[in-house]
Amino acid sequence: MSATEREQRVLDLITPRLKAEGYEVFTHPSRGLLPAFMQDYQPDAIALGRPKNIAIQIARDAATERPKAAALTERFAASPDWELRIVYAPEGSDDRPVPGVSRDAIPTAIARVESLLAADQPEAALLLGWSVLEAVGRLLLPGDVSRPQPAGQLLERMAMQGIVTPDEADRLRQLAALRNQVAHGALRVAVPGEAVADLIAILREVLAESEVAAEP
Repeated sequence: MSATEREQRVLDLITPRLKAEGYEVFTHPSRGLLPAFMQDYQPDAIALGRPKNIAIQIARDAATERPKAAALTERFAASPDWELRIVYAPEGSDDRPVPGVSRDAIPTAIARVESLLAADQPEAALLLGWSVLEAVGRLLLPGDVSRPQPAGQLLERMAMQGIVTPDEADRLRQLAALRNQVAHGALRVAVPGEAVADLIAILREVLAESEVAAEP
């Protein structure tokens, strides 16, 4: 799959959810739609609405694009009416289907994440925790995520289907960026224990909500 196709797939996932939230979405927006502070920067999409307008940047790799992301974040910090949202869609994903797991296996996996965190291994806990999140997504959306999912695509699919709340999705976006850095060799990145604890809490909440929904 080409970079352009990956980016379009992510935009196709993001756009329906933003429209459902009342945003007007423009992919590859013209210069005339961009505010003055953004004239020398071309986002992949913008979403106009409340509480903030959103600029969406599709990035291939967290490590190599970190300087650009930091500069953009600083620029947007001076514009309170706008939010920058970076979604990672890395190259080279294996496209073969991944076997699903049973619902009973997920609490055990979450307990392993907790054990790694308790053993002061937050990096390993974050990577395993995100793997559990993908397993949960595959359990609840078997047709949509049967193949390996870039962190950003997985999150947007789960948000679009209401598996995670908008607040949980925002928290997971921050975790996705951190997870991508750790997964791709950013060895000096510090992973806060509270970030992993938040991921664990979201995993347990999503699993509990899905069990309630599955009850007759």
